[in-house]
Amino acid sequence: MHNQDIFEKARELGALLRDSDQFVAMRKAEESANGNDTLLSLSQEYESLRSQMQALTIEDEPDYDKIGEVSKAMDEVQAKLNGEPAMKALRVTREQFSQLMNLVNRELQGVLAPETLQQSACGGSCASCAGCN
Repeated sequence: MHNQDIFEKARELGALLRDSDQFVAMRKAEESANGNDTLLSLSQEYESLRSQMQALTIEDEPDYDKIGEVSKAMDEVQAKLNGEPAMKALRVTREQFSQLMNLVNRELQGVLAPETLQQSACGGSCASCAGCN
């Protein structure tokens, strides 16, 4: 088999992944998050705080009280971001697509080195899994 044949199959796999329910849902969640004014505002606020933190930590004599205040503010903004429904949806759909990619990689690994799969106790269900090796 020539490399061109491998690349063609990779493009076919890419098209199947692009059309998967998981990828489509992830893209919709990304679009929703990118158009969400609350998320954009919180993201800008977090980025501003991150810049402040960076500037504070490189000072010759850092103000550790101010660093603590900015750190606390960053944590609060991050919590607000994580609590937003659009962000939760984005996180869930990214995780679902990542799980699909892990399964695809596992299938490839099974073809290339089947002995590595025999060492794993994976039953194929991710419900009670602590993560793929």
